[in-house]
Amino acid sequence: MKIAYIGFRPYFTEMTTSSSETKVYTANLMYPDRTVFKFQNGVYASDLKSTGYRKDVPSDKVKKFVQDYLNEVKDSGVLELTYVTSVEKKGEERIFKLKDIGADYYVIGIHTPAFQTSKHFGSSMLQLFSSIFSVISFGLIPSYASLQAGTEIKIYDKNLNRLTSIKYDHGYSVLGAVWASSVPEECHRMGCNALKQVTSPPKFVYQELGAQFEMDVVNFIQARSVFRK
Repeated sequence: MKIAYIGFRPYFTEMTTSSSETKVYTANLMYPDRTVFKFQNGVYASDLKSTGYRKDVPSDKVKKFVQDYLNEVKDSGVLELTYVTSVEKKGEERIFKLKDIGADYYVIGIHTPAFQTSKHFGSSMLQLFSSIFSVISFGLIPSYASLQAGTEIKIYDKNLNRLTSIKYDHGYSVLGAVWASSVPEECHRMGCNALKQVTSPPKFVYQELGAQFEMDVVNFIQARSVFRK
């Protein structure tokens, strides 16, 4: 049983447009970073060699697989998909192909949100007031934030039929003050404060559940195998 993992990348945010009236920020997947460095059962698709193309998987199915992923992560996910798919242009038509990397299952990991976001309206107001008091006190009074973070794992069989989807909540809180050290380092200079700057959730938020991701994936596949017997 060979499992090919796709995704599991954090986002980084950059300002792509700036003028006196408008600032536009874009969140892109961060290459080559992964939130899960290595899996015990399976490997990343990027580490597998292709021996050709799967002629038994139709273009429409591959196209849907591609579109489903890009709908979530946008254009920065194109590079990730090149490890498992290819697009050939014939005239006005585009033929989507699945690379033959010998995978029995494809597992996609998508982290959300792309931009740091408060959990709900109440936490937004709490964060706003705590930040105001923190500024007034020159950072002596801590600022507090309750932020969203989640992961969705999608499991496909070797023919790109989606089998299931598993969702995780990584919601986290940030407490900051000038007299406190930044732990982890990603949060220095208010880097985890969504009211101070436009940014993406830090990578560490997702890393601790790597073992849980893999256990749930393997348990699902094993249970499915037993059921099919």
